[in-house]
Order: sequence, then structure tokens, then C-alpha cells
Amino acid sequence: MKRTLLALALATVATSASADSWLYAGANYGVADYTQNGADNHNVYGLNVGTGILPFIGLEAGYWDLGEAQGSDLSALYLGIKPSINLGPFEFYGKLGANKYDISGGMLGSDDGYDMMYGAGVEYTIFDSIPGGSLSIGAAYNSFGFDKFKANTYTVSATFHFL
Repeated sequence: MKRTLLALALATVATSASADSWLYAGANYGVADYTQNGADNHNVYGLNVGTGILPFIGLEAGYWDLGEAQGSDLSALYLGIKPSINLGPFEFYGKLGANKYDISGGMLGSDDGYDMMYGAGVEYTIFDSIPGGSLSIGAAYNSFGFDKFKANTYTVSATFHFL
């Protein structure tokens, strides 16, 4: 009996993990904490698109408006890999990649360049069989590197997974 339940549980996890979407798009909203003295926390938002190239790994790209630090507007474009595992309606994931940052105006001056980005999060599928795909909500942490500091984001998200 225990073996049957274990086999059934593994089959369920394997089925949901191999059912990653081929294409998805999402929107994120939250706050940023900057690792520089004197920088205020600001509201941030981001948009992302991605694809599951293998059952447990995908590619994701996106844009983030990271608010304002010391009067300077911050934004980032990123591209990264996204390993994930699905356990029923939950998806746990990480992100690792590169971001192209842009700083404009203010006390930080104008600057642009490239740095690392990483993150982690969880999504919960709330509608699994709507026309064209499924919808999930989630929470995430992302860190975007700038030349001399980082912007750490704490966000909620909504993602549409296309079939």
C-alpha cells in the first residue's frame, strides 16, 4: 500500500513538472530595497516573458522599473535561466542571469552597464483550464546588480501560461 501511494505521488509530481508551459508572460509589482546608504525604498514593477525549454529549466527575459534612488531613475532589462519544480499547483523556481541597468539623473548621475541578477519565488496556479492556458499568482525576490549597489525587489505577480 505504501509503495502504491508513493508511486502515485511521484507520478503526480512528474506529470505536473513535465507540463511546464511553452510560453508565459507575467507582471510584477512590489517594493525595492537598495543596498546603498541614504537610498529610499520605492515601488517597482516588472514585465517578463519566458519559455520552458526543458521540463525543469527555462529562459526568461524582462524589464523592470526599479523606482528612484537618491533622485536617480533606475531600470533594468534582464535575461536569465529559470530552473523550476512543480509540486501540484505550486511552482518553486530560481533565476540567474545578466541585467543591463540604466541610471538616469539625480545624485547617482547617469550610468549604464551590465551586472548579475538572481532571484527566487513561488507561484500558485489559480485557474488551470481557462481558454488558451492557465493563470497563476506568486511572490518573488529578485536582486539586480548595479555597478556600486544592488536593487533587491520583493514582489507579487500574476502570470499567464499559454498552452
